[in-house]
Amino acid sequence: MAAGLRLEDEGCVLTDLVWPRWLYQFLTAGALRFDRLLAHRHTAVIMVKLRDHLGGRITPRGGVRKRISNVDRDRLRRGAGHAQRILRHAGGERLFTTRMLATHPGGTAKVGEVVDSDLQTEIDGLFVCDCSVIPEAWGLPPTLTILALGQRLAKHLTDGAKVA
Repeated sequence: MAAGLRLEDEGCVLTDLVWPRWLYQFLTAGALRFDRLLAHRHTAVIMVKLRDHLGGRITPRGGVRKRISNVDRDRLRRGAGHAQRILRHAGGERLFTTRMLATHPGGTAKVGEVVDSDLQTEIDGLFVCDCSVIPEAWGLPPTLTILALGQRLAKHLTDGAKVA
């Protein structure tokens, strides 16, 4: 992602997205657009990233399961409509929508509930430092936040000593 547009009232972000060829082909086949399988280099993608409601569960095998609420489904549809209009104005002709993908499943080990402010669990020496500690619906790429949390945790674990 290099650029994006945050639609606060819609509760979503529209952003460019560059997929690896294998993922493009997998999702394109899943959309039954076999005519576009070899068009990876000639395809513009707009991702609709939703600030969805918290919820879901971890399965016994470690998977994440979450039902999408009707409110979130409507927000996705509106975001997809905006994306289609942008692509049409840019000259897009053979538009299609792929399946939804879930990324950055946050809120499963919230700060203040599962981890403390130092990211430690109730088990001494066990820390969590990923987007699962973010305690509310995010809706934005969490990379910089996770990097900052990692730096903070590293300083905490090393008592502030410089680490090469």
